[in-house]
Amino acid sequence: MVDGWATKRARACVSCVLRLLCAVDSRWLDVSISLSMYSLVWRTFSWSLDAFDTDVSTLRDTSTWVIHCTNIMSYLGLLLLVFFPPVYIVQTIVLTLRAHPAHLVDHIFVCAQFVVAVLTTISNFSGTVDLVLVPLVSDLLLHVWQWCAVLSACVAVLALPLYITASRPRVWHMLWLPCAVCSASASDLSLVLQAQDASSLLSLGFVMWGASIIPSVCFAVGHIRRSLRSFELPTLISPLSVVSQLALGIMALGVQSKRVWGGTVGPATAPLLLGELAMAAGAVLGLVMWAASAAWFVNAHVLVAWMQWNHGSSGRSISVCKAAYPIASFTMATIYVARVWSARSALVCSQLLIAYLSFVLLIVPAARAAVGTARLIRRMCKKRVISDRRLPTYGTIQPM
Repeated sequence: MVDGWATKRARACVSCVLRLLCAVDSRWLDVSISLSMYSLVWRTFSWSLDAFDTDVSTLRDTSTWVIHCTNIMSYLGLLLLVFFPPVYIVQTIVLTLRAHPAHLVDHIFVCAQFVVAVLTTISNFSGTVDLVLVPLVSDLLLHVWQWCAVLSACVAVLALPLYITASRPRVWHMLWLPCAVCSASASDLSLVLQAQDASSLLSLGFVMWGASIIPSVCFAVGHIRRSLRSFELPTLISPLSVVSQLALGIMALGVQSKRVWGGTVGPATAPLLLGELAMAAGAVLGLVMWAASAAWFVNAHVLVAWMQWNHGSSGRSISVCKAAYPIASFTMATIYVARVWSARSALVCSQLLIAYLSFVLLIVPAARAAVGTARLIRRMCKKRVISDRRLPTYGTIQPM
């Protein structure tokens, strides 16, 4: 009897562990990236206001609770990122009974997503490092960035063979997203490095950006052609992730190049300082790619609104984290356009985009939770009424 009870308890524990392992998937990384990206948007927006007059800089006086919420979201994203790799490795070992090509492709996509999460976290925390901790933290962040760059290059090399041998359509441009994010995070990481290390890092950032631009744009255009049949907002705006990161990366590299390479003479064919040349090239290329992102951002929302107006809502729930990252990437690119070109109109657009991102990331989940709670309470009340109706009724006893 005791052995049977112990066996049942052991089976229940194993079943509980397997369910917990199955619950750990790429959605953890989606939440971590969304939280880190939202915090990074607020920090970049507050820093970019320094390029304007004092009238605009008064917007930096944000309330204390916003700052605390941003810090809490940053550390929550970091916590999810730290706990994900060991749990995912255990899940892969326990649940993968045999090797299959589809499983390999899934693991590669998760690896690319994990690299994006790590690089976003580096960009989020590199600007908040205390000056006392810079010598200790800079080497660690540089080594982490180098490993992420190697993984990004490996994923990009495997992307085309996987695309040719794939049996079903996927979001293939996401495999080049780590390279684009790697170039953007190189500019943020250069703030905490010495001049020589920062110069080498910026050179590698330009190399990663140039290696990813052609395949990223090509596969983004192919995804747009396929997504015109779905009319779902997260699917339509997914190419904004890589295109906006490319625009953000080249502008950010140009800004930091002017600081690091300010006194370096360029090549003989360009009698300019290398920093000024990189700044000018980054500003022009970034503006062109931001304009392309803005055009598709507007067209995607107009298309979704038009289809819902004519055919009604599809009834499907929007994936908040899948939609948050493209919007956040486009918001970051808009903030840098306002900073590089000193454009007040872009600053106003970035404020509207931050409000839209806050609505998608904070208000929509809260509204869904409220609606789900109301439905649960209504269902429980309905079951209570039905159970009360099923109670037996007895007639009154007539007197003799």
